[in-house]
Amino acid sequence: RNFATKAYRRPATPAEVTSLVGVYARAAAAGRNFQDSVKEALQVALTSPQFLFVTENSKSPEGEPLDAYELASKLSYFLWNGPPDQTTLRLAAAGTLRQNLDAEVTRMTADSKFSRFTREFAQQWLSVDKFTVLEPDRKKFPQLTRDVRTQLKDEPVQLVDYLLRKNLPVSNLVNSDFIVANETVANYYGLGDKTENGFEFLAIPHGRKELGGVLTQAAMMAGLSDGRESNPVKRGAWLARRIISEPPADPPPNVPTLKENINLTLRQRLEQHRTQPGCNQCHTRIDPWGIALEEFDAGGRLKPQPADSRSKLPDGAEVAGAVELKQHLSTDRLDQVAFSVLRNLTVYGAGRSLSYNEVDFLKRDGQKLKTDGYRMKDMVRYVVNSKVFLEK
Repeated sequence: RNFATKAYRRPATPAEVTSLVGVYARAAAAGRNFQDSVKEALQVALTSPQFLFVTENSKSPEGEPLDAYELASKLSYFLWNGPPDQTTLRLAAAGTLRQNLDAEVTRMTADSKFSRFTREFAQQWLSVDKFTVLEPDRKKFPQLTRDVRTQLKDEPVQLVDYLLRKNLPVSNLVNSDFIVANETVANYYGLGDKTENGFEFLAIPHGRKELGGVLTQAAMMAGLSDGRESNPVKRGAWLARRIISEPPADPPPNVPTLKENINLTLRQRLEQHRTQPGCNQCHTRIDPWGIALEEFDAGGRLKPQPADSRSKLPDGAEVAGAVELKQHLSTDRLDQVAFSVLRNLTVYGAGRSLSYNEVDFLKRDGQKLKTDGYRMKDMVRYVVNSKVFLEK
C-alpha cells in the first residue's frame, strides 16, 4: 500500500492494493521466494498506467476541476519535472492545496529542483537543439570547440532560469544590460575579465549594446545558421515563432531553395527568391526579422566587416540592426513578447495545445501583468491559477 501510494502519487485504492497483493501471492504459490515475489508485485506497479501517466479522470466531456491529487501531480510535473513531495501531498490530503497555490509556487520555484523545469522548458521553447546538432566550419570558427559549445548551449537555459528566479521583467529576455555567463561563455564574447567563477553561471554586466537577451546569444545565432554563413530566413522564422508568436504559414510544396550565387549579396538572393511564385507571402513575414540580425556570423558573434542589417519589419517599424531590433521588441512590441512567453508557459504547463478561444483570452487577460512589467515568475503564477491549468 505504501509503495503504490508513492508510485501513483495518491492514496492507492483497496482494489489496487488487492491486485498487487494477488500478484505477490501467485508468485509465492508458484515457488518464488519472498524477495522475488515482492519484486513481481512492484514491477506490476511500475509498469501500470497509474505510474507511467499523469492520469485525470473525467465524468463528462465538459471541463471539470482537477481533484486535489491530480492538481498536486500537475503542479509538480510542471515546476519540478517530477512527482510531488510530501509537503504538496499533505496539502492535497487536507484539501487545502488549491488555496495554497501561490505559496507552493514560491516554495517550489526556490527549490533546486526548479532547474529541471527551466532546463526542459527553455530548451523546448527556444529550440536550443538546433545549436546542439550544428556542425560549424572549423576553419572559419576555430573557437567553437566541443567544450565551448557545451557551455554556450547552456547560456539560454541559465538566462531563463535567472529571469524566473529573480522575477525580472520579460523585457530582459530580449534586451538586458547583463548576460548570464561563466568564464568559458564570457571569454567567447571577449568578456573574460568580467568573471572569475569557473563553470558557475552568474549575471555580469556586458557594457556592449549588441549583447544582452536571448536574441543575440551565440547559441541562438550560430544554431540558426548553416555553420558557415548566417541565415536570415532561419533566424526570422525562429523569432516570429518563438519570441513574438506570429508564425508564418507553412511553405507551399515544391518551393525552390535559396540558390548560391557568388555574384549576388545575400540580400539580393533573398529578394530574388521572394519573386518566385508562392514565396513572397511567407518571406515578407520572416526575412525582415532575420535581416536585422545580419550583423552576427554563423559563430554567433559580430561579423568582422559591417553587414547591411537595415530592415523594415513586418509590423512596419524600420530598424538598423540588432540593437534597434531589441529596443523595438522590448518597448513597442513588449505586449507580444510577453504573450509569447505566457503562451509557451501555458502550453508546457497544461501539456496540450490551446484552442483559439483560449489563446484569444490569454492574449487579452494576460495584459493584467503589464502594470508590473510582465515579471517572469508572476507569469508562472498566472498559469498555475488559470482555468486551463486547473481544469481537465
